[in-house]
Amino acid sequence: MKLRQFAEELSLKTYCADEKHLEAEVTTAYSGDLLSDVMAHVPHGAAWFTVLAHLNIVAVAQLRDVACIVIVNGSEPDKQTIDKAISQKVALFGSPENSAPLCMKIGGKL
Repeated sequence: MKLRQFAEELSLKTYCADEKHLEAEVTTAYSGDLLSDVMAHVPHGAAWFTVLAHLNIVAVAQLRDVACIVIVNGSEPDKQTIDKAISQKVALFGSPENSAPLCMKIGGKL
């Protein structure tokens, strides 16, 4: 599924995603909040759901080549995190919902 359709299906708030991002394929979803665990297990091309909204999520996303980060539970990234995501070309979204219902909505569609 293209990232554009993924974001629309889940009614995600866009913090940063350019046209190139939106045409990328989302191959799976992954939910995790412990950065060391995410670094070890998130698949490439995944949409990563996390409650974390700080700068380090961008580095992990770039390292693991995820399709996007979705910050859940209404957490909001600060300007520094958004700016880093823009500079590192990491798509960043948000949602007031938690990871479980979001994953269930997208389950079977990826």
